[in-house]
Amino acid sequence: MKIGYYLFVLADKVVSKVPIRITRALAHAGALVYYYALPKKRRLIQRNMRRALGAEASEAEVRRTARRACRYYADYWVDIFWLPTMTREYVLERFAKNGASPLEAAAAAGKGVIIVLPHYGSWEAGAVYLSSLGPFAAVAEVLKPPELFDMFCRLRAGVGIDIFPYNHKPETRDKMVESLKGGIILALLCDRDLKGTGVPVEFFGEPTTLPPGPAALAMRSGSPIICVTVRNLDDGGWMGHAFEPIYVPDSEDKEAVVQETMQQVARNLEVLIREDPSQWHMFMPAWPSDRH
Repeated sequence: MKIGYYLFVLADKVVSKVPIRITRALAHAGALVYYYALPKKRRLIQRNMRRALGAEASEAEVRRTARRACRYYADYWVDIFWLPTMTREYVLERFAKNGASPLEAAAAAGKGVIIVLPHYGSWEAGAVYLSSLGPFAAVAEVLKPPELFDMFCRLRAGVGIDIFPYNHKPETRDKMVESLKGGIILALLCDRDLKGTGVPVEFFGEPTTLPPGPAALAMRSGSPIICVTVRNLDDGGWMGHAFEPIYVPDSEDKEAVVQETMQQVARNLEVLIREDPSQWHMFMPAWPSDRH
């Protein structure tokens, strides 16, 4: 079915023709409808916001944060279509940075960087910044129909992202490793493992799993892992926040190193997400306790 593709085409045309403030207002209204019309989804979002806010947060705060999360999620979808229409200079002038020096040093070293980020804020704005540091790519599942994936790649190219189509084949992982060794910056979304077949970690105080990809790629390539978020600011700009690099040692006990590395990634992502949990687009059952 091509419904998704035609919706993308329609959204692309709307954003290119309608003033952005009106587009955002319509998107925010749709977000509220989404929140109140789907009670099962609403309860899941509230549980995830509770995890990030902590046990001390009131129920009112959890509900307020969950509503804001839907609004920021709407902004994310608007930005997919809007940011490619903006110049790089426009975005970079409005892009503040926290902890950028180690990231920029790692990129300049030419040994590749593995950027690990959650589904959070507007990471397309972060792509504009990262692509200014060197060759930049992200990993994405191949979408169907092909026209939708082609459009997805075109929109991502508009903010400086080359796409690695991920098909779970060893040769694809080998290509990623070679690209990292060649100095590329490679981004991986890594805050949920919907199949539940990844590495066991504790994430926001509960056992779950995360994809092992970042640790495995770091071990093979020698590239550091850097956890980041891109947060939307009230003035219309963005704030990128990067953690100190994680260097993964090569070891005979690869399973233990991968697990330890992904636990460190989980801890870093917790700190980043808690800066503003409402910008965390965690609308899926990412913990075993939510999958029953």
